[in-house]
Amino acid sequence: MLFLMMLVFFSWHIVAIAEIKPNQKVLVRSIVFKGNIITKNQIIEREMSFNVGDSLLSTEVEAELEYNAQRILNLQLFSKVNYCINHWDNNVLDIQYDVSEILYWLPAPIFSLADRNFNVWWFEENRDLSRTNIGMELTRINFRGRNERINVLVQAGYNKLFSISYKIPYFDKGMKHGLSFGFSYATGREINYQTDSNRILFYTNDKYPYQHIQARVGTSFRKAYVAVHDLQLSYHNYSITDELFVRNPDFLDGRKKINYAELMYNYHYNNTNVRVYPTKGVEFRINVSKKGLGFDKDVNQFILYNETSVYQRLSRTLSSAFVFRGRIAFDAKQPYLLNRAMGFKTEYVRGYEYYVIDGSHYALLRANLRCKIIDKVISQDIVNIMKLVPLRIYMKAYNDVGYVYSKYSGNSFLNNRLLNGYGLGVDIVVSYYAKFRIEYSFNHLNKNGLFLHGSKE
Repeated sequence: MLFLMMLVFFSWHIVAIAEIKPNQKVLVRSIVFKGNIITKNQIIEREMSFNVGDSLLSTEVEAELEYNAQRILNLQLFSKVNYCINHWDNNVLDIQYDVSEILYWLPAPIFSLADRNFNVWWFEENRDLSRTNIGMELTRINFRGRNERINVLVQAGYNKLFSISYKIPYFDKGMKHGLSFGFSYATGREINYQTDSNRILFYTNDKYPYQHIQARVGTSFRKAYVAVHDLQLSYHNYSITDELFVRNPDFLDGRKKINYAELMYNYHYNNTNVRVYPTKGVEFRINVSKKGLGFDKDVNQFILYNETSVYQRLSRTLSSAFVFRGRIAFDAKQPYLLNRAMGFKTEYVRGYEYYVIDGSHYALLRANLRCKIIDKVISQDIVNIMKLVPLRIYMKAYNDVGYVYSKYSGNSFLNNRLLNGYGLGVDIVVSYYAKFRIEYSFNHLNKNGLFLHGSKE
């Protein structure tokens, strides 16, 4: 098994197992959970593919129990999940799942870079420690044992940020509908105000040249296991100083302040085996958003975004991953703030991390061939709640292609042409949550280098 090795053992309390017929159905008489001191039983039951009163084929019992152990593990509320059979005769099955809860209070000190990625800070900003953000993020997951999440973030330093959010996955008896709320305030001493030859130009001022306030409310619908529908309404207030306006009047399309509402729908289908580093399955996401809802005239933008990932296990240690991301946006003429395409977060062709490509439409395809070279569990006594920490390391080869379309490309030399990046790398997966990537990439500009990432591919 990937990530956490689930200890599989059976207590066969039967009179004569040889008498069980291959196609015989067995009734699930009871399902018992142990170790979930905080987590409510119904939260775990919600993830399972069968319930008390259902029948399983006798030849598929072990596979079903193992499959559901992985589904429970994908809740990301437990460090390990084991199962056993307490009783099994010709017609009746009693099942037990033993879970180990993780630490649900997650205090995380913030020491982050103000730049887009580590390489930009190290090479282009000369490892300037003043370009760092410090603060604290406190997350309470599984609040009230119902998989609710409360998050508070306070960040000072180069950029200031305050945010608070709350999410409950289910508020109804049928456990299908959820709610979320959030508020954030962001400002900073520096902002990228223009792109010149695919390089960002920065404006720095101790008077904080920009301010962004956002409030949002959302609802979700999850009928079964693999698919979630989200609908979110948000309100944005963005303002800049006179000095920033002089440097780029198009930053907010000729304004010093914009206000707009945004309605966004997101459909997420995830049928992969392990969420943080899948080796088998399909993940699909489509996002439709409209900025400016008629009563607010400052912004008018429609965006359609798709992400599709296909993972295939080729052997015990070898797997492939194909990831596509693409966006179309209208109108083509937008404020500089809303015209970003590649170069931020996970949207980039590997090997082009130093470049930013603005535009309305883009497409990105990533292909990976990965080989697991280390899969072990590290024993430690520092954090009692996670004495066993799984560690997996993968070697990989990859190739990316991308394209960014812009009607107003200016002096960009990377717009409206095919981009190609390739290389070798190492993926490090720690526990069930953390993933680190070390990659050495080449691009069509005959540039190459070592890049470090902590985000998904």
